[in-house]
Amino acid sequence: MMMNKKIKHCCEMMNINLEDERVQIFYSETMRRYYINVIDQNKVSATQALFYCPWCSMKLPKSLNKKYYEILENEYYLDVDDIYKGVVPEEFKSDEWWKKRGL
Repeated sequence: MMMNKKIKHCCEMMNINLEDERVQIFYSETMRRYYINVIDQNKVSATQALFYCPWCSMKLPKSLNKKYYEILENEYYLDVDDIYKGVVPEEFKSDEWWKKRGL
């Protein structure tokens, strides 16, 4: 008897495709953001946010990208350069920061 894996995202197909290296769909746990990479001349040139699951059509959770930067700038007085360099409190390196705040 085969046991189903726990569905972490909206559906089993999303789980499968996020784990498949051949599929260019990604989830940022830190930003709670689903996206695909736009490839130009074999390099990532941009990302395209996903708002709905391509397989089950469920609306995906709102990205916290903007909120992430707002909190770091307003509460921790970090500028964008610091943030890009990874000079952020440990909780902001995972989903801990937004779960802790109930976002």
